[in-house]
Amino acid sequence: MSLDYDALNFAGTEDYRKTARKVITYPGTETVTWYGFTRHNFEVDGHQAFIVEPPNPAPGLPWSWCVQWAESFVPRTPALKLLERGFHHVYIDVFSTYFNQEGFAVVEKFYQLLQSLGFYRQAALIGMSYGGLFSLRWAAEHPETVAAIYLDAPVCTLGFGYISKFAQNREFFAEEAKKRAAAYGTTPEKLSSHPLSPLNNSHPIAEAKIPIYCIRSGQDQSVDPEENIDIFAQRFREAGGEIEILDRPLFGHHPHGLDDPAPLVDFILKNYPF
Repeated sequence: MSLDYDALNFAGTEDYRKTARKVITYPGTETVTWYGFTRHNFEVDGHQAFIVEPPNPAPGLPWSWCVQWAESFVPRTPALKLLERGFHHVYIDVFSTYFNQEGFAVVEKFYQLLQSLGFYRQAALIGMSYGGLFSLRWAAEHPETVAAIYLDAPVCTLGFGYISKFAQNREFFAEEAKKRAAAYGTTPEKLSSHPLSPLNNSHPIAEAKIPIYCIRSGQDQSVDPEENIDIFAQRFREAGGEIEILDRPLFGHHPHGLDDPAPLVDFILKNYPF
């Protein structure tokens, strides 16, 4: 059999986004346009959720998951560029549970739904602010479901803000700590020592070799990096974890993301198993 040299000239240059697409029956009956893409809205146990559909789903159905604040700073995050590359993008709102075990059970149902649609078993997590806490909670309990984590000004401890050193936010965050304590069945004083707090539970993520890329904002007066990501990064590295931190010493809590999110996209594509 002779070789087709004309075909070989183009080997490796095929656009994988043009691969024959898998037919997916998305949940829900409402579709909306989201940054030019089709978004499917639905509920899981009364919690609002959505799946954003890429025009040409990549083989194997890779996906990104904004774990909280899915409508915030979207063009500055990896979400849109990943959609262009064939990733689906998903979200479910369990903020009212603070990702306690009740909320966790809902998210597990959400994950199983995505698996029933044929999504790849691992997600690329986007964890901004409170989303950092939720991302790290999920990754610690289900490391087999996570390919990579992008964190941004992340909350890394259940006890965050209980005694804030920033006067203008002290009262608000003290009330938030009371809500988190109620959700986890404890007191505000004991939140920091809670075994499910990421600062106390980074080993499963490190042992699973899940890479993390984090944007640290040095002037953050909402989520103090010294009490959150700085401690988490130290403990994570001591446990053998790999974390890269982009330090922005003059930035506050907002805006999340980057003017050009290409480095965030590259991080996920580099570490996603496709």
